[in-house]
Amino acid sequence: MPEYWRYPFLPSASKILDGVSLSSLLDDHYYAEARALALIRLETSATSGRIDIEGPPINDESDIVLGYVISRLVLAAAENQALVNYVALSEARRAERFLDSEADEGLVEIANSLGITTLELNGSGFNLNFIDYVRAASNLREGDWKLSNRGVSNGVVTLSRRTVVRLMREVIRQHLEELPEAPREIKDQFEGTIDDLRSKVSKTFVERIGGLNDVVGERQAEAMKELGRFDLSKAPPCFNLNLMDLQAGVNLAHPSRFFITTFLSSLNQDPEAVMRLFATAPDFKEAYTRYQVEHITGKTSSTKYSPPKCDTLVSSGVCPGPNALCRQIRHPLSYYRVMAESEKDSTIRMERILLAALKKEEYPAQLLKQNMANIGEVDFSYPEKIEIRKLSAALKNKDASQVRVKVSHFQGRVYSVDIPGEERKMWITKAVLNLREGNVDYDCLPLTDWKVALPINEASYKSQEIDLVVKPMEIVFHDNESPRKMFMVLDVVD
Repeated sequence: MPEYWRYPFLPSASKILDGVSLSSLLDDHYYAEARALALIRLETSATSGRIDIEGPPINDESDIVLGYVISRLVLAAAENQALVNYVALSEARRAERFLDSEADEGLVEIANSLGITTLELNGSGFNLNFIDYVRAASNLREGDWKLSNRGVSNGVVTLSRRTVVRLMREVIRQHLEELPEAPREIKDQFEGTIDDLRSKVSKTFVERIGGLNDVVGERQAEAMKELGRFDLSKAPPCFNLNLMDLQAGVNLAHPSRFFITTFLSSLNQDPEAVMRLFATAPDFKEAYTRYQVEHITGKTSSTKYSPPKCDTLVSSGVCPGPNALCRQIRHPLSYYRVMAESEKDSTIRMERILLAALKKEEYPAQLLKQNMANIGEVDFSYPEKIEIRKLSAALKNKDASQVRVKVSHFQGRVYSVDIPGEERKMWITKAVLNLREGNVDYDCLPLTDWKVALPINEASYKSQEIDLVVKPMEIVFHDNESPRKMFMVLDVVD
């Protein structure tokens, strides 16, 4: 029979809860030691990534198991997935140390008692159904962990003892990361609703929960501070979502880590700052991470690696799915540069908007000069308080107006034109759009500021109204032609 102080997460360990009420577990002096052990589990997991709790005779087995149960209750009340992930990895590492010392038969018994995998002893090796293997090794994608490198016979993968122990660590980690609203180990043991459980636990451990959340928050904030001038608002979804996972305590697969490192390195982020960013990962090992980051960034190697292209990010599972701007580009660095459009000089921004609107095959120097002269001094700012108007009224008013509209048309496009006297093209990623009020559509100048364009695209996709700041402009599109009045969209109103 397994020693439950080693493996308190086993379903059969819940029998130790028989006859124990929630109120006594949280308040009774008799269970003070269990509550103390619970907090030790959580605090050492959050700060050092380890759980060092001695077994009998130093600590009673019942106290250890009850402490584990209380720790799960606290995690449910804390509602902090990063903390859940840190603790899950710490618990899995602790179990791995004990599994390594089990006899082969004991290893099989414990693995199967989880009810997640079906492991069989086969001479000096172990057999595992390939479906169970794929599920268990889903986050271990490199090298020998790939199923194609393991070999499958009759739907079974044969594994070494060392591999089984490491795989069980991953199974336990995944199992403990899936924390429902109340831990599955106890929800049938106590009376009351899940919300009641969480409320009672929160009241009992409110100060400690706050402290644990602070520890996690400090780790995340410290890592982001290292990035200095890096602007997250300009980063593509693939970077932001992987960064969110990293800060939530998710152990990213190698392709995601490689992408984050190369992306930041290409934006001149210091390798040390990049290395510290990975300190938020539950499995962070400074020496190993430093070696990887410094090698990828060229600090200790002859090659500085570039970020993968978008199609590579898609095929490797790093891309979470494109937004409207992603569909116009082929590389994540292009996304970052396009999103920096609003940082350009106002005159240059206006020239690029006009070029995108005129969309001539050859550089329209004369038309550009004429329109810039008509527009005069370019100003993309607007007063803090502006009039709310109908689109029809806004078109007749020379000042900026706030309007609530629907987007009748939105399409991203890329325009390029040769620059006179230079052997290069100017590339402009633009959003072509029309606004609708009632049954009337109104023309707009193309948007080159995708910080504004993206929320407009989302409103268009959802067929929702959106509040915008617009200003009428008169643009000449052809020689000897009267100017056409249309809107320039300045901003989205939150």
